[in-house]
Amino acid sequence: MSKRTTIAHPPAPWPTLVGHRAGVTLRRPRKVSAPVPVPPSALSAEQQRRAAEIEQELLLARDIQQGLLLEAAPHLPGWELAAISNPAHDLGGDLYDFLSLGDGVQGIMIGDVSGKGLPAALRMAVARTVFRHEARRGDDPGPTLAGVNRGILSDIPQGMVTMLYLRLDPARGLLRVANAGHTFPLFVNGSVNELELSGLPLGVVADCDYVEATAEIRPGDTVILYTDGVLEAENPSGEIFTYERLQALVEANTCLKPRAMVALLLHTLRGWSGGLHQGDDITIVVLRRRLTRLDAELRGIIDEVLGAERGALLWDEANLAGTTEVEVWLAALPALLQLSQARFGRGLARELHQQLRLVIEDYRS
Repeated sequence: MSKRTTIAHPPAPWPTLVGHRAGVTLRRPRKVSAPVPVPPSALSAEQQRRAAEIEQELLLARDIQQGLLLEAAPHLPGWELAAISNPAHDLGGDLYDFLSLGDGVQGIMIGDVSGKGLPAALRMAVARTVFRHEARRGDDPGPTLAGVNRGILSDIPQGMVTMLYLRLDPARGLLRVANAGHTFPLFVNGSVNELELSGLPLGVVADCDYVEATAEIRPGDTVILYTDGVLEAENPSGEIFTYERLQALVEANTCLKPRAMVALLLHTLRGWSGGLHQGDDITIVVLRRRLTRLDAELRGIIDEVLGAERGALLWDEANLAGTTEVEVWLAALPALLQLSQARFGRGLARELHQQLRLVIEDYRS
């Protein structure tokens, strides 16, 4: 789709696990207080030793789980990517994955397994394995999710998974999407719109087909994927964050790059919670196609690191507007570093230099 308009399909029995209802203040039912933990002094030495072992094993399992997610993030020339998953407990049931599918095509998946903690983490590991097996067949997103659904029913009894699967052609910016009950992806290109694409969650019924939609991601456009822990984050009054607040936040910051967008969303959710313990896993994946012109892309980075006012000052003093040659920019970097350090200090200058060099090298490739 050439514009970021919403694609609507006939309503499904279960479009997503989270509905958007404008104008309604949503609150969760108040939670029953958790049982009071037994003080360590009431435990025997053997029980305390075993409790310490379990805690260490959970921490190790969390490190392994987070390592699997971090290792999955690829480098895509011409694109920026940021992803994070924050579990509500030591282990989480959210997942994301990236797969190189040949001929330059990239698979991108985000999902949410029912439950929390260790049971959800085990289901998450199985769901990720099943997804990778099916995605490597090279089918379109719809048939792939249908295959994952069959695997989930076979391998995760009484387990339900929402999953969004995208196949991206980075060279052309073309995206094919299928959705199994997950929150809709956001498309950002100055405005913010959902791609409304319905489908049953995985693990509900055996024979389920998933419709697909296509979209064109133009230079400068951003795609945001997230789990329902974003929308359902609670404040101290029990009010949830909601899609409307998420949309307004993104609309006010459409120019942010993926890493900065992820940081903004997490910071906002922490502020919204007011110090409450995170009630659900939160996972965010942000993908952006770089601008065609190198100088325009670098100007955006300068403004993001230094702020618009100081960025404009440095840009004018550097006198590099209209420069699109990679080698010219590489040669200008040392002088730009000295100028930014003299104006804004060593810390900001180093950060700016690192980010500019990474982008310039990306355009070189």
